[in-house]
Amino acid sequence: MAMNVNLNLDAFDDKCSRFEILAWLNKLLQTKFTQVEQICSGACFCQIMDWLFPGTINISKVNFQSQDQADFLQNYSLLQESFTKNGITKAIPAEELITGKFKPNFAFLKWFKKFFQTNLTGQVYSPVEARNGQEIALARPLQSPQVSKALRSLNTPGKVKEDLDTDVEVQDRKHITYDPQWQEIINWVRPSTLGTIYAYCTICNINLNILHSGLLDLKRHQQSKRHKMGTPKVSSKEKQVDNSIICNELMQRFIETHCLPLHTNKVSQRTVKHVLGLQYPKDITSAAKQIPYCVYLYGQVALSEGSCACVVLLGFFDEKVAKHCIRILDVFHYVDSSDAIATSLVHTLKRFELPFSNMAAFYVDGCAETSEKVAWKLKELNPKVVALGGLYSLADSACHSGVMAFSNQVQELIVNIYEHYSTCCTKNDNLKVLFAGVDGIDTSVASVSHSCKNFCVLIHRVIRMWKDLISYFTSCSEKDDKAKLICSQLENPRLRVTFMFLEHGLEPLNVFNDRLQHRKGSARADLVQILHEASGLLRSYASSFLRPQAVERFLKERDPAVLENPKLHLPSAELSLGGAMVEDFLSENYVEIADSLTVLQNECMAFYKALTACAAESLPLSYGILRSMAQLLSPEGRLKVTGKAVVDLGAQFGLFATPNSSAQLRDEFLEYQLIEEGDDGLPSPSLEQHWSSVLKTTGQASVFRKLVLSLLALPCPPLEAEKIFAQAVDNGDVVRQDDSLAHSDADSTRVMHTVNDDSSSELTSAKTSPDRKERRKNTKRLCVFAVPQGSIRGIFGWESSLRQKPQARTLFQAGSGTWGKPQDIQKDKKAEVVKSTYTANPMTGKKGQKYQDGRRFGIGELVWGKVKGFSWWPGLVVDWKTKTPRQSLRRVEWFGDGMYSEIYTERLLPFASFTKCFCNNSFASLPTYKDAIYHVLELAGERCSKSFNSTGNKEEELKMMLDWALGGFQPTGPNGFLSSLYRHTDSSSNQKLESSDSSMSDYQPPAKRKYVHKGRPSMTQEYTRDQMVHEVTEKGKNIKDFCLSCGSTNTDIFHPLFEGSLCLKCKANFTETLFRYDEDGYQSYCTVCCAGLEVILCGNASCCRCYCRDCLNVLVGAGTFEKVKEVDPWSCYICLPPQKYGVLKVRQDWSVRVQEFFANNSAFEFEPHRVYPSIPAHQRQPIRVLSLFDGIATGYLVLKDLGFKVERYIASEICEDSITVGMIKHEGKVEYVNDVRTITRKHLAEWGPFDLLIGGSPCNDLSMVNPARKGLFEGTGRLFFEYYRMLTMMRPKDDDDRPFFWLFENVVAMSAHDKADICRFLECNPILIDAVKVSPAHRARYFWGNLPGMNRPLANSHNDKVDLQDCLEVGRVAQFNKVRTITTKSNSIKQGKMGPLPVTMNGKEDYLWCTEMESIFGFPKHYTDVNNMGRGQRQKVLGRSWSVPVIRHLFAPLKDYFACES
Repeated sequence: MAMNVNLNLDAFDDKCSRFEILAWLNKLLQTKFTQVEQICSGACFCQIMDWLFPGTINISKVNFQSQDQADFLQNYSLLQESFTKNGITKAIPAEELITGKFKPNFAFLKWFKKFFQTNLTGQVYSPVEARNGQEIALARPLQSPQVSKALRSLNTPGKVKEDLDTDVEVQDRKHITYDPQWQEIINWVRPSTLGTIYAYCTICNINLNILHSGLLDLKRHQQSKRHKMGTPKVSSKEKQVDNSIICNELMQRFIETHCLPLHTNKVSQRTVKHVLGLQYPKDITSAAKQIPYCVYLYGQVALSEGSCACVVLLGFFDEKVAKHCIRILDVFHYVDSSDAIATSLVHTLKRFELPFSNMAAFYVDGCAETSEKVAWKLKELNPKVVALGGLYSLADSACHSGVMAFSNQVQELIVNIYEHYSTCCTKNDNLKVLFAGVDGIDTSVASVSHSCKNFCVLIHRVIRMWKDLISYFTSCSEKDDKAKLICSQLENPRLRVTFMFLEHGLEPLNVFNDRLQHRKGSARADLVQILHEASGLLRSYASSFLRPQAVERFLKERDPAVLENPKLHLPSAELSLGGAMVEDFLSENYVEIADSLTVLQNECMAFYKALTACAAESLPLSYGILRSMAQLLSPEGRLKVTGKAVVDLGAQFGLFATPNSSAQLRDEFLEYQLIEEGDDGLPSPSLEQHWSSVLKTTGQASVFRKLVLSLLALPCPPLEAEKIFAQAVDNGDVVRQDDSLAHSDADSTRVMHTVNDDSSSELTSAKTSPDRKERRKNTKRLCVFAVPQGSIRGIFGWESSLRQKPQARTLFQAGSGTWGKPQDIQKDKKAEVVKSTYTANPMTGKKGQKYQDGRRFGIGELVWGKVKGFSWWPGLVVDWKTKTPRQSLRRVEWFGDGMYSEIYTERLLPFASFTKCFCNNSFASLPTYKDAIYHVLELAGERCSKSFNSTGNKEEELKMMLDWALGGFQPTGPNGFLSSLYRHTDSSSNQKLESSDSSMSDYQPPAKRKYVHKGRPSMTQEYTRDQMVHEVTEKGKNIKDFCLSCGSTNTDIFHPLFEGSLCLKCKANFTETLFRYDEDGYQSYCTVCCAGLEVILCGNASCCRCYCRDCLNVLVGAGTFEKVKEVDPWSCYICLPPQKYGVLKVRQDWSVRVQEFFANNSAFEFEPHRVYPSIPAHQRQPIRVLSLFDGIATGYLVLKDLGFKVERYIASEICEDSITVGMIKHEGKVEYVNDVRTITRKHLAEWGPFDLLIGGSPCNDLSMVNPARKGLFEGTGRLFFEYYRMLTMMRPKDDDDRPFFWLFENVVAMSAHDKADICRFLECNPILIDAVKVSPAHRARYFWGNLPGMNRPLANSHNDKVDLQDCLEVGRVAQFNKVRTITTKSNSIKQGKMGPLPVTMNGKEDYLWCTEMESIFGFPKHYTDVNNMGRGQRQKVLGRSWSVPVIRHLFAPLKDYFACES
């Protein structure tokens, strides 16, 4: 629930001006509001609520582009719903807000700011991503002043009251504010950083006050002497160029077609001016004269009415904005002549008077002939200009050249298959998969290899489905000659080897092509990677067939003769033909291929030569230059570059105008290398930001500066025409970057009041009101605070980040009766041993860090704290752990669980606020909360010297405590339980708390005393397990009163396997480790205590349990461990008949108790799920299913086996092998939608509504078996939240009676914290089901959901194969009835790390066959036998799947709700 706030206009903290609060809002939501009236749509308020309370507002329904009152009201209705859900009592004055009036919107925004700061608890949120990249439109208020009104009121006399900090009190008034349309009239005016009543003059560099007369103020300033003197003289030639471009009909048509939204009416000259930029072309020519630039030429750009044009653009790096800018320069008519296009381009550059010496590179998007002509023309003007077009088409051209060096058999086979696929009336699934997503194939052989990406995809798919293709074409009609031809080609082993070689040989080229097409970072960072990979690509292919010395020679000289010299080639035996896969195939089919092996080697050599020659020709620069460019551009690679390499780069770009330039460049580069970059803990800047900061420190005459700018000006993907045009439009003035509300230093800002602006006097002000300066200095900065490494995990993890560091687990060293202190994984220390009883921590010599920020809540004070997801919780302020306490933060230890948080003081309340913070619901439902209340009231009573008559009944004692607290802590009142350090009278109020007489500096809070129960000595009495056995055997005490793992009498829950109990700590340890197995297949820890250093394994082949030395010697009898070591095989106490062994006795119902233990160990109690009544048979409808992380369509298989009518089954899966299984085995009836993260609410609306949501997110980062696991909040663990997101969006509303069911599955061996977090999100406890009861393999899994009858006992049917022998093929014998859990790893088949294999055949051990594994999981035989998958691939898809009998058990009750087949 939200914490309500009230706005106090008299309070200093609640005062702020419109400029400050708009700046706060723009920074928070990354918006561009310039006036308070523009927020009246309510969209910004909705997004703030989505930030604070995710899921309480349907963000997809918020209209971010709304411009009318109906949409405004829709947004405010969503906001009101969210307010109601979160218990917010603030009234929303929607009728006043939608009018756009200043006063109500400003007051509501101020309240929202305070509300946000109060309820912010460190939530991570990306506002732009949350609204899918949309901008929040600037709403047009109904009463906003228009330009016409401003012009009519230019001469309105009278003074206007200044905009004070208390803007709420200012009455509505008519005044003039800055209008962006003024820039169309006056080209030197811009928005001011001071607010809307100012305008900025770009010529005089001053801010003008336009509050009084608006445009008249600007015109008055324009006539001033100062402005006239600063105005640059514009030549008649520049005016002529400007006007000719803007009036150019061709330019208007281009802008209308490619730069504006569709269906735009004919553009005006004003629109053209904005697209090109208000300072066009002066700003472009000015930049080109000062820094290096790149020329872009796009030929044959389609315009309206079927005509075409050539578009010229300029690109350069703008260090001021740390960005590569592309601007439109000119458009001229396209003619079908390369010479004419090149001549027109040169004429354009000359007409704009661009200096050719600064032209660093060019890029031509057109045919090769045009590129060559343009390159020839431009190199005449600047011989050092670089052409990068070949670099970005290298993959396609090199691929085509290399493939064409082979015989045409590969292309012919692909074309033949495609012709058959195009003409055949029956579509084969394999052929559909083969050509899915591949475009541009025709019947010509040469066209197949033109696209590197498509050709590599086809090669890969053909190899994977080779056998399936043979089977298909063999089954075709005998009259089909084309099918016979294809079949003969497929049966040719040499052709198959050729395919395998091409897949191997084209892999580096394909990887490079992917880099060009898929950007991973900023454009300049991608350029670094592209240059690096391009330089490595040439070396890689040259090394494939040339000797090492020849490789170095070729890279240096780029001489094609090196490639053709046979003496420099590798011997045939060393020529790479495709790696191990090809070598194995050749050895298996050597007899058939031997005769053609020499021909194959010659063709491979020709492939490498042709591809390498084409790559060398396409690369614009040498290997060394490309490598140096990549290293120099990368901030991390600057120390790898030599001074000589930088000088070579300077020579390559023609930067040495004087003989001393090379030495100057070397010195400047050395100075750059010596710059030390401090590690301030902040994220590394982007490459553009890095170079922007470096370039700002260099002089204009620096050679190194010009070299870097030349590199940064190089073109970089994406280079598609439409994307480049879009960048150019963004860099114009259509959508201006409005930074007017960014905070700036008031002392350095000059303000011009134009009332008295004339030639003789200009008034400037450089002062800010003291109140505003003081407020700005004291403005709070809310930041996400990270938990220091090594700190104890607590509730603070929810405030700070999505990831929570796992709590250090305390392991009991069995037999010693002591607990090991949790050892921090980041510190190499021996664990100290302390007693297991609740006693106060000993004093340490180190002084605690005091809080000196002037705020409340000192060390030792009892407080209430609020953490998201929990009620107000009692805690104790303790000393800060690190050297210096953080401002406004306190370290709090929470009662009840002993965890710690570092929390803002705004989230704390004094413990005296008991009646306000105490939560009846939590007290009644959460045992941990109830214990916390008991402990804190016990400590408060101690401090107040308040005693409670203990009757031995904790409930009665707690009731007396609550009556005392709710009655105001009488007779002492709240001051009574203050720490003695802070309890002082008025007469001593002036004493310093840190006086040397005070013990604060050595104070250690009695953190453990709050667990001491007065009058109950048994709670603190120490017992070792030896003493526990003595108490049970000699004194007749009940074993149920002791923890079987450590001997403690402070028990919390029953032991699930043996008679006895577990304490709270042993329970947590037991939960995490009972289902944890080592590589040998046995439990990692003892079955009794889940600890132990030395264990003995059960000899029963179907049992995987182990027992430690201490448990056997203590619980069973002295010397037992040594005795059982002599027994071979030894059966454990669960496998033996149930009887008492010492004090150890197995529970007869242990299998049920285990499920009960794991189903209720989350410490949460939830309301029962909504119950849906069964639907009459004649009203049942087919079921609609959404399956996330679907695997091999187990859900669909079970539904069909049970006889359900499945109307639609949509599956999200990214594993190609799993998708293939589902597609083939279910004949395309499963609809795949790939990654779950791409599914939106819009998709669900289109596909749904759904009746059943199922899924089990990957367990890699959750399973305790994985030592590198990242937990629920990082890695693949985060995918759980994608399931939770889908569940939240799909759940029907309360008034919707449509049955909706869901099921979530995951591994049992996860940490208790991760399990508790999943339970809290899904709002239910799981059930544990082990498939061993209905199948021959162990497979314990948790299931959360609302399916009817989920917790009913699991019983096998007569069709279930429960013994391994039932699943084996004829002639094979099972060595075990049950096998261990089968995972994706091949060694999981072994019954132990060094154990035997589960099957024998002909007297020898053998692995499980794929068909046998399918039977173990409950799948039909050959279910995964598709797409020529090998054994390893089939085991992987099976190891990630569900057990079919278990899912059938869970889905069976749904037959009462949905239609089934007749």
